[in-house]
Amino acid sequence: MRIIKLLIRKIIGEKLFESISLFKLLIINTYIDAMMFFKHSMVFKQNTFNKIESKIILHYHGIEKGFLHEKFRYRFGEKGIIGLIELLKNKEVIENQKRTQILAAYMAICKYYEKHQKEGIDISDYYSSNDYVFFKSLLTIDFDIVKEHNHTEFFEHSKSDFFEFSKSRGSVRNFTGELVSFETINKVIQIAKTAPSVCNRQTIKVYYAEKKEIISRILSLQQGLKGYSDDINQLLIVVSDRNYFYTVGERNQLYIDGGVFLMNLLYALHYYKIGACPAHWGFNYQQDREIQKELGLSDSEKVICLVPIGIPKNEFKTTLSIRRDNEEILKIVNS
Repeated sequence: MRIIKLLIRKIIGEKLFESISLFKLLIINTYIDAMMFFKHSMVFKQNTFNKIESKIILHYHGIEKGFLHEKFRYRFGEKGIIGLIELLKNKEVIENQKRTQILAAYMAICKYYEKHQKEGIDISDYYSSNDYVFFKSLLTIDFDIVKEHNHTEFFEHSKSDFFEFSKSRGSVRNFTGELVSFETINKVIQIAKTAPSVCNRQTIKVYYAEKKEIISRILSLQQGLKGYSDDINQLLIVVSDRNYFYTVGERNQLYIDGGVFLMNLLYALHYYKIGACPAHWGFNYQQDREIQKELGLSDSEKVICLVPIGIPKNEFKTTLSIRRDNEEILKIVNS
């Protein structure tokens, strides 16, 4: 085999042989990536507790977002509520009822029931009183499902120590429509660009849009901000460039660098008292092609996230979004 490889290398040349070898390595690693995603994501099977918990979070966060709208839509998310009720009666879920995200889900599903009961709206065709009583009996926390803010209070800690500052940031969806000055946006980028990147390659660009028709077309591709888009008049699009990655092992580095930059960007926006809501861009190649065309991106550029920005209304709401306990995050490696 070694002799054959040497012969092929001699015939096709060192450069082409190296390119073929690297492409083969890319194919193998991409295939393994795909198989790991197939096996371990919740897309194909919900056969582990973590996958079930992931689906529970998806559903209960949908309830939280439903409570954000100024005009509450009764009986919203019926299909999701039915699915969440079934999941929350799962034996393994009940056994893990003290985990933060499970508790948050029980609380959200109870708040949903209580809101409808208070207003005399019948939902017994998909959410029974027996289920509510059972879920309520498991609850050991009780918070408002959304946080209510005014502009002054929300940005009270924008210049505080980092602990208070970072806790005070949240995703804002309600804007006045007033434009943030381009001078201030430049200041935001000045902070955001201090984010680290692999070998200081600084692969990130931020595309800025304020033409309403362009913003509307882009948000219609993403579809996560329905009901809020009328007052979104400025949009930042975080993009990573594949040209800057030079090993097969770096095939996913664009998402890492993009995520690090994105968090810095969100903190910078909060520092300058600008509301923002990161809207994920986890889509297939068809949507990638559409947004590339809309923004005039090169083929090497990959959208990481959309970030609508603006001046928050004087009074607005954000989701509760309970964070996990440290014990669920910090794991000690034993020697």
